[in-house]
Amino acid sequence: MARGVMCWSVQQLAERANVGLSTIKRLEALDSVPVSAQVGTLQAIAKAFTDTGKVRFEGLDGVYIVGV
Repeated sequence: MARGVMCWSVQQLAERANVGLSTIKRLEALDSVPVSAQVGTLQAIAKAFTDTGKVRFEGLDGVYIVGV
């Protein structure tokens, strides 16, 4: 959801989060976050969004777009 609102490609998110392209594709293909997902990877992805100042996350299900 946040990637679409930001109009980022999968490649752009991977670069901004410093995460492998295949990792982003794999995570997006799932309905939920797998138990095997690395916490650091998820934090890096979240940080890529929150660093823009346009996205914030609250709780487990809250994604808020700010001023997009």
